[in-house]
Amino acid sequence: MAPTLDIRPEQAADIAAIARITRLAFDRTNGEEVEMIARIRASPRFIPELSLVAEVKGQPAGHLLISRETLRLADGQPTDHAVLMLGPTSVLPAFQRRGIGGALIRRGLNLCHSRSEPMVTLFGHSDYYPRFGFRFARKFGMLPAWDAAMVYLLRDDLSEFQGLYLPD
Repeated sequence: MAPTLDIRPEQAADIAAIARITRLAFDRTNGEEVEMIARIRASPRFIPELSLVAEVKGQPAGHLLISRETLRLADGQPTDHAVLMLGPTSVLPAFQRRGIGGALIRRGLNLCHSRSEPMVTLFGHSDYYPRFGFRFARKFGMLPAWDAAMVYLLRDDLSEFQGLYLPD
């Protein structure tokens, strides 16, 4: 059962807690996700209202980041197509498997519906993210054709993106 949550945009005072949550949630990756969040936060790709913190009893317990990214051509060159990218999603190990990550994802996706981008992309577990409405990118002609490459549609027609690569 999920604890009572408050989900809100991150504040400057949350940065250290977010790094801690992310480091503990991804303990086998040598801090790569922590560094990625810092790079995105310092770039024009950062969307403050889409960096969400989940609090349990007033303490940060989870974090979700959705940033602005660009689809690429086969040679790696960027296109003019801006999309949103979900990730990483982090929950303190003591609070995992209680619905916090799912609540963050649902809130983040709901906020994305008011934006002008066509989709939310991610590379994630193919048995987890479809429950939130993510579909395999290859079904829309997008690449790479891996199961981990997924999209969440914010509009019906994605045909103009066929042959393009998701951001990584």
